[in-house]
Amino acid sequence: MSITLLSYTEFPLQHIGKIAGICWNSADTPEKNIARAKDCIISEHGRAMEYVDLELVIETTSARCIRELYTHIIGTSRLQESTRYVNMSDFGFYTPPEISNNIAANTAYTDGITAIKNAYSFMVDNGIKKENAANILPIGMDTKIVWKVNLRALVHFMNLRLCSRALLEIRELAKEIRSMLHDINAEWAWIADNLLVPKCEVDKFRNPLVCFCREKQCCGRHPSINDIVVVSKERYDAMSNGEI
Repeated sequence: MSITLLSYTEFPLQHIGKIAGICWNSADTPEKNIARAKDCIISEHGRAMEYVDLELVIETTSARCIRELYTHIIGTSRLQESTRYVNMSDFGFYTPPEISNNIAANTAYTDGITAIKNAYSFMVDNGIKKENAANILPIGMDTKIVWKVNLRALVHFMNLRLCSRALLEIRELAKEIRSMLHDINAEWAWIADNLLVPKCEVDKFRNPLVCFCREKQCCGRHPSINDIVVVSKERYDAMSNGEI
């Protein structure tokens, strides 16, 4: 996959702090703004985070992955490559590792893609409009979009899509975006380290001991919430009975 950062809020913490400071008639300095921004984030005053924006071009990513991304609606906007006007005769495509690592499956997969390409090209070459021939295109084909997202929405996206239960391709997309933002400057690095994390670690920067998994099928990275509830109940019962 390929990701290009078109535009972004260069100093997100300073900007969040400045916006919040206007409402509170507070001092406007970089240091004060950064401290104020972190206070807002820790206190979960998320509205100010919506003033930090990103615009990214995401390419060489499957239409299926982008369809998953499109389930994130609030705080985002997107434009996608048009199959009405772009000739897709030689489209690229995503091959999941489970298929590429299996010779027989990979052959069947590649043959299927080739058949679709040939059918699409035949229709277009024989006068069928691209917008109609496009109905045969697979969801594994590469596409590209321009994705606009604010920080509050991005944090929610990362919390869900960095989870090991997320679709592998969109998890890799999330990791790539996170890595790109981490390298911009120290403010983005703080955000990446503390906020752009899987949902089991959303409170890690407050207290590492409160990390737990809410998924029914836990990957084991952190304790399951069900295990924590059982331990807590046993401790509560023991305390109630004077055992501890």
